[in-house]
Amino acid sequence: MVVPANDGQKAIDAVRAQPVDLVVLDVDMPGLNGIDTCRVVKTITKDRFVPVVILAAPGDLSPRVQGLRTGADDHVTKPFEDSELLARIENMLRVKRAHDDVQFAKNELRYTPMHDELRKLPDHRFFHECIAIEFDEAQRHLDPLACCILAVDDFRELVSEHGAEIARDVLDEVSKRVQRTIRATDIAAQFRTAEFGLLLPNTRPARALTLADRIVSEVALRPFEPVARSPESAETAARSPQSAVPSTIQIDLTISIGVGLYPSGSIRSHSELLDAASIAVARARVAGPNRVCVVQQQGYIFRPTLPGAA
Repeated sequence: MVVPANDGQKAIDAVRAQPVDLVVLDVDMPGLNGIDTCRVVKTITKDRFVPVVILAAPGDLSPRVQGLRTGADDHVTKPFEDSELLARIENMLRVKRAHDDVQFAKNELRYTPMHDELRKLPDHRFFHECIAIEFDEAQRHLDPLACCILAVDDFRELVSEHGAEIARDVLDEVSKRVQRTIRATDIAAQFRTAEFGLLLPNTRPARALTLADRIVSEVALRPFEPVARSPESAETAARSPQSAVPSTIQIDLTISIGVGLYPSGSIRSHSELLDAASIAVARARVAGPNRVCVVQQQGYIFRPTLPGAA
């Protein structure tokens, strides 16, 4: 369903009145313009991800820049073909679905033992502390620094199909494989429930991409074989542990990796570096399974990482 609004205030009222998946705003609107409306929409939807697409006049860079600074996720130059606008909207909706899947998994597992038992890697607090320290060091010594976010694709389906216990075992195994792949000087941590953060000090873009490819190969090309117990086996184990026979299942995972790089003209702080990696991993998920996306000044670069990838 599409809800039309002929001015900024009505658009804001529509967002407040019902859940929306995406907002398209024209820069030139009566009352509140598109830029100010975007700022308000992002404020009132800060507890969830609602993409905003800005429509701006050709050659008018300022509104597009302001829109991005106020939280707009994409822009389309007027006049535009309907097919272009639809393609942009579909792309943003795919990004939203990927984001919502991760958030769903995070909320599902927040109050389960899984969240407390993932101890193979440090937690997100450690990661945030480290990125601040490493960024300061990189700035001070003019060294390159790469920040990567690794996301397990379709984690919501993994939890629904196999349960939280198997999902926990899979994430533990992912963390082990990541630790085996990275260098001793690299830093890895549990970033979110289905995401891992990597910091690669003194690492130039080519080296970061090589490591990302190795991680994809290590995780995606080797199936996971967690041990599962049927409900009958669990009951039997409670009565007689020696008589319970565990079964092995095979799970093939795909992952997506986003890479933010410093130095870069658009990155001036550790939070901006982390934002770049977060944006990149969302774009990688939209591009397809087992993709690596790098944020650079000229745009997004996708690299196929598996044989036969287009």
